[in-house]
Amino acid sequence: MFAELERQLRACTTAGPAVWVHASSMGECEQAKPLLREIGRRFPQAVRVLTIFSPSAQKHLSSPDMPAEATCYLPLDTLPQVRRFLDLVQPVAGIVIRHDYWPNFVWQAQGRGIFLLLADASVSANARTKRFWLGVRSFHREVLANFDLIGAVSPQTAEYLRPLLRHPERVRVLGDTRFDQVLYRTQNANLSKILPENWRAHTPIFVAGSTWPSDEEVLLPAFAQAREQFSDLKMILVPHEPRPNHLLEIEQALASLQLSCARLSQANSTSSVEVLLVDRVGVLAELYGAGEMAFVGGSFGPGVHSVLEAAAHGIPVLFGPRMTNSAEAIEMKELGIGRVIETVEDCRRALLALLQNQSLRQELGEKNRAFVASKAGAAPRLVDLLQPLLGKHK
Repeated sequence: MFAELERQLRACTTAGPAVWVHASSMGECEQAKPLLREIGRRFPQAVRVLTIFSPSAQKHLSSPDMPAEATCYLPLDTLPQVRRFLDLVQPVAGIVIRHDYWPNFVWQAQGRGIFLLLADASVSANARTKRFWLGVRSFHREVLANFDLIGAVSPQTAEYLRPLLRHPERVRVLGDTRFDQVLYRTQNANLSKILPENWRAHTPIFVAGSTWPSDEEVLLPAFAQAREQFSDLKMILVPHEPRPNHLLEIEQALASLQLSCARLSQANSTSSVEVLLVDRVGVLAELYGAGEMAFVGGSFGPGVHSVLEAAAHGIPVLFGPRMTNSAEAIEMKELGIGRVIETVEDCRRALLALLQNQSLRQELGEKNRAFVASKAGAAPRLVDLLQPLLGKHK
């Protein structure tokens, strides 16, 4: 690992100071991207080094859109490994996304005078109780005391964090880079690389994303019933886990409702079906852009998945009753811009109301887009903190 990292660093065409960013898993990698892009934009001579911990993020390391000069797994949190990594990279700043901080890395970085920033810091009220156990709380206080600044995602999160900290004055509410990344992906979506041409035409499309079987039990009959009044309505169905047996079950359910279906991997511009079944992962954020309206799955199962991608595309968003795990879904419901459905009939009525009223679709879509945009901007605010360290090396 160290040999490959050294090779990447030697190949760098930039000669400025290094910034080390650690993002544990795939989700944190997405949150790191706006920070890395902003660092590159404002400090083009900086060397951006990204580390990960989870194998789920490994495919991101070789992605052509990964804005980093060097990437690798985070070495083990032992003193010899930590010292070797820091000696090799020599960062002037270290940024940890969310909460994957390791004590030896933090202590060694602090001892070398490396500016440490905890970005997108969040802790829920439920998780907070575990962190308040005496031994656990003491550990977190010791480690977090070494961060020069902690960027909380919201005022409420800042309040949850302060009792954990020896230096609560180091907490600032700087926002969540998830919103920056969602907007970036929305603005750079290229449906022509994903969808056949006839699924990019001007026909009403209902996108159902990250669906579980419990979601599909509501969605499929509601969609079939809505088509009785709007026969040109189509659906893009994106299962949360497109396993072969699950795809087959969906196809059988659609056939029982007399709905024709094609899998995305087999569809072409001449396919004429009512439902496009997406049998690949990693494209949902872009696919929401093909829709006139969307449903976000998990909300009849373990809990709603991210509503941000659909909202950012400026379309109305529906979800089921299990959404207390998502602060954004709760807020959208309270603002009246996210619609909760609980039954097949609820879903049918919601679809018909949107299909019959273009002004309503546009109004809700614009409000959803504005909702996401209003929460963006965390990446520039976080990178502002690096100005004293990196500004002289532009």
